Amino acid sequence: MAGDPVPAPNMRDLMAAVAYVLLHWGWLEEEVHARIKAIEPDRELSEGSLWFHWREVEPEAYQQVRGNIQRLVDVRNCLAHGLCGANADPRSGSEAHVVCRTGAGRRLFKMSELERVADALHVARNDVRDRRV
Repeated sequence: MAGDPVPAPNMRDLMAAVAYVLLHWGWLEEEVHARIKAIEPDRELSEGSLWFHWREVEPEAYQQVRGNIQRLVDVRNCLAHGLCGANADPRSGSEAHVVCRTGAGRRLFKMSELERVADALHVARNDVRDRRV
């Protein structure tokens, strides 16, 4: 009903935010892959990092995008390689968040930050796809 408070995010909402970050990362990598193939169709991409290949075939575009998304790369890497906890109790009054293990300790990412990261990855993907870089 109109005027009813919006329920606080729960664990399902938090995990969806994590999934959005990872999915947007995958889509960004697909655009980078397509860009490499458009420039060098015969390039074998099975070995090494996709980003390494892009740096070789289009260094200026690579530098621009990679420089703009370095913070996003760090968040994605933490989620993909160190995700170890989550808290999303709607009754707690605190924002839902995940915890990642890193070499330097633990990092906490609030749901609002995950949503901003997913949005920024979406913008980066569009920049790569639309060749604005």
